Amino acid sequence: MHLLKKTIFPSLETDDPDGRLVRAALLNPAAFGDLYDRWLPAVYRYFYNRTRSQAAAEDLTSQLFLNVYQALPRYRHSGFFAAWLFRIAANIYKMDCRRSRRELPLNEALPLFSTSDPPTEILNQDESRRLQNLVAALSNDEQELLRLRYVAGLSFAEIAQILNKRDETVKKSLYRLQARLSDLLEKQDE
Repeated sequence: MHLLKKTIFPSLETDDPDGRLVRAALLNPAAFGDLYDRWLPAVYRYFYNRTRSQAAAEDLTSQLFLNVYQALPRYRHSGFFAAWLFRIAANIYKMDCRRSRRELPLNEALPLFSTSDPPTEILNQDESRRLQNLVAALSNDEQELLRLRYVAGLSFAEIAQILNKRDETVKKSLYRLQARLSDLLEKQDE
């Protein structure tokens, strides 16, 4: 049986947790639940950040995992399951937006700070609003880069796979974007 697994699934490395979960799900559909459990929180956060609706995020998350379950036999593992998963998630979200004409800008989806100290909370909310306004002015690609890194919690390598760019390019783009936002915030403070 071990030789059969290597022959049928040669690209699913055993030292990669996602590779092991994919292999298990392909061999036994009941094992798909482990893959689902691993990625559910990140996928839900991604969709919730995009929609700011619990019901919509739940629906899109369900739709994603149904699509993934159906497409899993066609998946070719290259060490970046998250990239494949979030590429599907982005496509599902785009199709849903076309159908419903619903899209929430990233700046409206960012959570506000909350403390028990009213003066600090007012300052934090002011800074958060200023940051939200700056994020709203970013291109869709820049906003998606922020979503993938800070909402979905993906690595630079996974984001690079999704965006078809090199790891270093993604890293530099994100750091430059962060520096630009920081500089703009500082200029507003002057």
